[in-house]
Amino acid sequence: MALFIKDIDYLPMTGSPQLKRGSIRIEGRRITAVGAISPQWGDEVIYGHDKLALPGFVNGHCHAAMTMLRGFGEGLPLREWLSRVQPAEAALREEDIYWASLLAQMEMMKAGVTCYADMYFSEECSLWALEESGIRAVLANGLVDDDGRGEGRLRAMLQWADHYRDDGRGLVSFALAPHAVYSCSEPFLRDIAFEARKRQLPLHIHIAETAAEQESCAAAHGRRVLPYLRDIGFLDGRVFAAHMIHLDEEEMDIAAEKDVRVVHCPQSNMKLASGVLPYRSLRRRGVTVGLGTDGAASNNDLDMLEETRCASLLQKVASGDAAALPPGEALAMATREGAKALFLDDQIGTIEPGKLADITILSLWRPHFYPRNDVNDVMSHVVYGAKNGDVHTVIINGSVRVRAGKCVDIDESRVYHEIQKRAAGFWRRV
Repeated sequence: MALFIKDIDYLPMTGSPQLKRGSIRIEGRRITAVGAISPQWGDEVIYGHDKLALPGFVNGHCHAAMTMLRGFGEGLPLREWLSRVQPAEAALREEDIYWASLLAQMEMMKAGVTCYADMYFSEECSLWALEESGIRAVLANGLVDDDGRGEGRLRAMLQWADHYRDDGRGLVSFALAPHAVYSCSEPFLRDIAFEARKRQLPLHIHIAETAAEQESCAAAHGRRVLPYLRDIGFLDGRVFAAHMIHLDEEEMDIAAEKDVRVVHCPQSNMKLASGVLPYRSLRRRGVTVGLGTDGAASNNDLDMLEETRCASLLQKVASGDAAALPPGEALAMATREGAKALFLDDQIGTIEPGKLADITILSLWRPHFYPRNDVNDVMSHVVYGAKNGDVHTVIINGSVRVRAGKCVDIDESRVYHEIQKRAAGFWRRV
């Protein structure tokens, strides 16, 4: 299968943001040529008039099947929110998780997301959904042992990941995902880290989402979260951590030293009143920072364009500096830096020959994209003005998955019908 995107404005995101114009050739799963390419035809030609191509958005932290609990627990801080959400989650059945995952994948693709990192349970249901949707994913069952059943969960996850290590398309990879320090014992965290290093799997965890988390860790272990995780060897592997809000100077130094990669979830953090990421302090130390939506129960959507906008605006208001987190830097967080946060930057995150063809194309034929004069206008228009409805085409792994705003491989009407029907049964059980 060969695709040819002809005469389009594009943001390769390979360095400092620079708007370019040219064509993009895709053969099989990979980009083979970019720029001034002599006219060529493929199995499909996508014409670039009044469109913009950029690397697909990377949602670095998500609980996809929480679409079934969209907006649940409104108006509560994290601890109280969790105390309501977790009992409700116990009522989810596997078929609920399948349809909720497919709904999430559909929502993300229609908003230009080509890859997401998930942390939930019964992730095999997400894998089944992915077989239909064709999105790229880093899957991980959330691991806890505060109920005494952690070891069984870990062994089941390892068996599952080992079995599905190669899906034949290169769309699926795996992580090990201990939920948090407060829900996992020290021996359990050590075991998880050992197995991750043994299998060369990344570790996906929540860290320092609230001040209360830091206080409870200090009370239980005599140290704050990052020194504690460092001292037990957890940070010796490849770690990407959601939130990382409540950090002191020592912890930010540890994050830099141990190459802990951060996934910032600004909308969820704002909604739960958790706090503001110390973005500039982390970046000054060279820490990688990507973006994530968190789950739809605390967001309430999975829209990375909104997340990018909020990340930039939140840093400006928090710092009192209107120049903080400019548009190009924010867009890099949603693409190239997001891929790096998931340890996938050798494969995705930029538009250049050799990379896997994960590309989002926006229609610029919209009032909020006019007038356009130079690269700064385009960058600011995308970050501060673009809507998920502007997503025209989404290419994942070299295949068109969204065309003219509609999912190619998903019966959208059926998903809406099934999710509504199963949600009714779910809420009767809660």
